[in-house]
Amino acid sequence: MPSQMTKATLAAAGLSSASNILAQFLEAYRDSRPFVFDVASFLRFVAVTFITAPPNYMWQQLLERSFPAYERKTLPGDVEKQGGNSQDATGGGGEVTAQQKPKLNLRNTFSKWFIDCITLGAIFNTAAFFILMGILKGQPMAQIGYNIRTETIPVIVAGYKIWPFASIISFSCVPVERRIVFLNFVGLLWGIYMSLVASRV
Repeated sequence: MPSQMTKATLAAAGLSSASNILAQFLEAYRDSRPFVFDVASFLRFVAVTFITAPPNYMWQQLLERSFPAYERKTLPGDVEKQGGNSQDATGGGGEVTAQQKPKLNLRNTFSKWFIDCITLGAIFNTAAFFILMGILKGQPMAQIGYNIRTETIPVIVAGYKIWPFASIISFSCVPVERRIVFLNFVGLLWGIYMSLVASRV
């Protein structure tokens, strides 16, 4: 049975495939030319997703372990205070417990959002994209370095228009094992944009 990471990677690859195909359609429409499917461009874009999705999945797991979005607290009954009544409450001598509803930890959610979307996650994912895309295109290191210097900031700034909101929803509402799939679904339009970026670098 496939692992959660395998499922998430396959789902991410499927969404990236759709993004790249739509981007190629948009490019053909924008340039007023017949649509011709660019197999090499498609395979490069999907390959980058296959390479980056597993580390991103593990990154999301690490963030969740370090900054859990919800904290479920089990409060033991005050047996000493209740005395003999504790047996009545449990039907015969068990420990009295009260389950609190999980409460969203706003501090942890903000911490994950800031680390993933504003700083480390955004920087490393963008740099990894240009490095891997450059390698797959057979570009020299000088060209890859130029792409990183000139394209990273514009891509990150463009990402700030969508990813902060998507990340807040992801960290607060989406189970961690489905988070990478949710982010890739939100990123369908973002994938179109990145496909257009990939075609020009």
